[in-house]
Amino acid sequence: MAALQFYNNCPSTSLAATTATTVLGISTATNQRAKVLGYGFYFDGTLNSAQPVQLIIGAFTSGAAFSSTAVVKVEPELTETVQTKPYQWKSGQTEGTYTAFKTLTVHPQLGYEYLAPLGQEDIVAGGTQFGFQANAPATVNIRGYMKVEE
Repeated sequence: MAALQFYNNCPSTSLAATTATTVLGISTATNQRAKVLGYGFYFDGTLNSAQPVQLIIGAFTSGAAFSSTAVVKVEPELTETVQTKPYQWKSGQTEGTYTAFKTLTVHPQLGYEYLAPLGQEDIVAGGTQFGFQANAPATVNIRGYMKVEE
């Protein structure tokens, strides 16, 4: 890992009620690991009595169909090419099967942000996929990001 950092951003996306949706993900190059340095997800719910959104963080199968996104380097002047492919939500996508590392519940009027402590970042093995799947009891919009280093 050579400290080549980038963001994968999720623009405001509507979550259909009770439909699990992968909102962000990465696919690492074969034999090249990546670190997940941080992530954040935010909702625009309006009811304080609304049920929480379930957010699953984990590995998903390669059978999923996602839309590849542009790499947004933290230092755009670096000439190295990012090998990890960032993905984001795509209408009508085929959802993969998740192996959950962590499951969170977040109130739909709030958000959740995580910045990994130094040396405790999530490591994504080469040739695998890592992502975030959200499932809301009622329709709500989500937006967010993940910061990755390879």
